[in-house]
Amino acid sequence: MNLDPPPPAGLLRHELTPGQIEAVLEQVFTRGVRCGLLDHPPSGFPARAGEPQWLLAELGDGRVTGACPHERWRLSDLGAAASSASVPGPGDRWRILEVLVFTPHAQIRLGEGGEHGWLSADAPEPLPAPLRPRDRAFLLRGHNGPEYRRPVRSAPGHRDPDHGPQEPPPLTLASEPDGTRAVLPLDPVDTSGTTRPLDDGSTLARTVGMWLTVREYWAEDPATGAVGVAFHRLTGLHTGPDPAGPGPDPGTGDPVEEV
Repeated sequence: MNLDPPPPAGLLRHELTPGQIEAVLEQVFTRGVRCGLLDHPPSGFPARAGEPQWLLAELGDGRVTGACPHERWRLSDLGAAASSASVPGPGDRWRILEVLVFTPHAQIRLGEGGEHGWLSADAPEPLPAPLRPRDRAFLLRGHNGPEYRRPVRSAPGHRDPDHGPQEPPPLTLASEPDGTRAVLPLDPVDTSGTTRPLDDGSTLARTVGMWLTVREYWAEDPATGAVGVAFHRLTGLHTGPDPAGPGPDPGTGDPVEEV
C-alpha cells in the first residue's frame, strides 16, 4: 500500500542546491538586494524579473519581515528593532525555522537552519476544475486606530541605483491590546466594510484592510477521488479592497459577483 500523499496538481517545485540557498540568504539578509533566483529562476519556471518581493522569516527568537519593490530590501530589524528579531548572519543560521521569500508568481522556502530549500510556481498544465489552483486573501485584521497601527518612519533620501530616488517601502507596527506586536511591510490601513444591495436581492459586501494573499494547490486521492488542499504558496501583501473580490452575501452566505 502506498501511503505517500498525492502530489499537488499544477505545481512546479525545484529543490535548491547549497549554493542557491547561500545566495538567497546572502542577497536578502547580508547585502539587502533583490533575490536573483526569483528574478532568474531555473529553466521551466516563469521568469518575471522586477516583480515586488516580500519576506517572512520565522526565527527561534522572533520574526523578520520586509519588502523589496525595486532594488533594495527594507527589513523590519532596522526599521522596528524593538519589535523585530535581528537577521540571521552566516554564523547563526541555526536560528532559522523557516524563511519565505516570494513574489506574485513564485516562492522560495528555506527550512530549519537554512539547510534545505525549494522554489515553487505554477506548472503550465491544464487541470480539471476541482484541481485548479485557487487564490485566497487573509485579512490581517488587528485593532483599528493610530494607537494600534503606527507607521515606522525611515530616513529621507532613500535611493535605488537603477530606479532613481524612491520612497522606501512602508512598514507598520501593528499591536493588540494584549501587547502582541507585528511589523508588517504595508501602509497602516484600518479595517472597514461596506454593503450594497443588488438588483437581484442579494447584498454585495466589500472589506478594506491589510491582506496576505495565498495560492492554494489541490490534490486528489487516487483511491477515493477526494480532493483537498495540499500546498500553499504566498503571493503578496496588499492594502485596500479584498484582492479576492467581494465577500459572500452577509445574510445568506452565498457567493456574490459584481456585474
